[in-house]
Amino acid sequence: MKYLKLVIESKKTVFTISELKFLFKIKNSAQINLIMQRMKKQNIVKNLWYGIWTLPEYDKLELASKLRQSSYISLEYILQKNGIIFQSYEKTITLVSHNTFNKKIDWLNFEYHKIKSTILTNPLWLVYTGKYYIATPERAVCDMIYLYKNIFFDNIQSLDSQLLSSLSKIYPHTTSLLIKKLIKNVKSRKA
Repeated sequence: MKYLKLVIESKKTVFTISELKFLFKIKNSAQINLIMQRMKKQNIVKNLWYGIWTLPEYDKLELASKLRQSSYISLEYILQKNGIIFQSYEKTITLVSHNTFNKKIDWLNFEYHKIKSTILTNPLWLVYTGKYYIATPERAVCDMIYLYKNIFFDNIQSLDSQLLSSLSKIYPHTTSLLIKKLIKNVKSRKA
């Protein structure tokens, strides 16, 4: 089946209808859905959410980035993975987006938190993996401070105070002041 070969060769595990249109070189959404439904009956793909198709084994972060197009992985998920907070987020992926949205798929919770558009679209200290954008620990810390103001971090020693300082400029003044306060704590703990 030529369409299956195209899906596998794409190196992706999650597909939107628009990506499939481009991949298959078909403009008609109904025809794309028909092809994907046939693959679904053969257990080649899964339809986890309206307009989102996946391979049976899919990248959960890739799925997270496609449930809400303008989003990036950040907040607790990144902070826990980098040892900045100790609470477990094994079953939750946190992202920032244009709007707040929660969705449970399979065993995972996807939590999207609304953030100001000028922050969301600023690429400073976001890393593109080829499939999704992911925040650096410093960016995730700043996002947390923006959303929750006075928040406690378990371990700030690994944070780069220069990155925090450069990031503080893209946030509103009140958030920037809180980030500068955190920078002082980072520097004092490293001294």
